Amino acid sequence: MHLSLKLNSRQLPIFYQLLGHGFSLNIRTGCSVKDLLCEQLGIHENYLARRIQTIFLNGKVVDDKNSAIVEENATLALSGAMPGLVGAILRSGGFYAAMRRQISHEKTNPAQREQTGNITLKLLNLVVKDLGPTFLQRGVWIKGDTLQEFIKRYAEELRAGSISGELDGKPAGIDTLLKTDLDNDPVLLKISSDPEA
Repeated sequence: MHLSLKLNSRQLPIFYQLLGHGFSLNIRTGCSVKDLLCEQLGIHENYLARRIQTIFLNGKVVDDKNSAIVEENATLALSGAMPGLVGAILRSGGFYAAMRRQISHEKTNPAQREQTGNITLKLLNLVVKDLGPTFLQRGVWIKGDTLQEFIKRYAEELRAGSISGELDGKPAGIDTLLKTDLDNDPVLLKISSDPEA
């Protein structure tokens, strides 16, 4: 299914929670974390170096973005700076990296060849505020039941603003989406925001 929503820009942050829980992307797997983020997803190298302070690949902190390889079904989480000692310890390539050897991502050998596959991407704290609007505009794959539960939870907030939508090319407002069974199939969610709406 394909769901396109147009809403007031003030409502856009409501959807950041979905991006924090994770969404699916179809990418070329077998590449490095840096190549995935910069070459495939279009994240600028300066942003990667300055704003994305912690990267988790399958739950382990990545210190070398060039040697950590993203494989099929991987989970990649991107975070801005986290506060306090925990933030300092988890910072990718940081001074305290030696203190977390057991939860650091080990260097992996490059894949024999790159191929198309799916991964889960999570955007956390400052990163979701910076990159979330771009990903939502491009479109993200969300499990249908997760999306439907989310719409039920925030139905009143979404109704309160100006929102219009299309589900597989047919008009679909909030009430229609609440009545539609999205099952567990993935839904391509695209959101455009209108500051004047």
